[in-house]
Amino acid sequence: MSTKSSKLSASAEDAEHAFYDAIGRADLESLMALWADDEEIACIHPGAPRLQGHAAIRESWELIFERGPVHIRPRHLHVTHNLLGAVHSLIEEIKTPDEASWQE
Repeated sequence: MSTKSSKLSASAEDAEHAFYDAIGRADLESLMALWADDEEIACIHPGAPRLQGHAAIRESWELIFERGPVHIRPRHLHVTHNLLGAVHSLIEEIKTPDEASWQE
């Protein structure tokens, strides 16, 4: 995920934190502000087809947030950095509003 101009100086870790924070608050505006100003952006939700462009991605998150915030805890993070970018590969544990608190 690329960030808009106000977020260009953010590290990959900062962008990732802001992404999960916005999802955890069901804050659609903050979430969409993290995406690049490019219609080539893509999003693939678990078990769903690939979405491309701001309108499709925004609509998908609107539908998800209808039930409220979604709490996601990244696990097993693997990070690769180079001069051109960073790749964060991870497993997400997801808790929806109707589920009990985190199990440890």
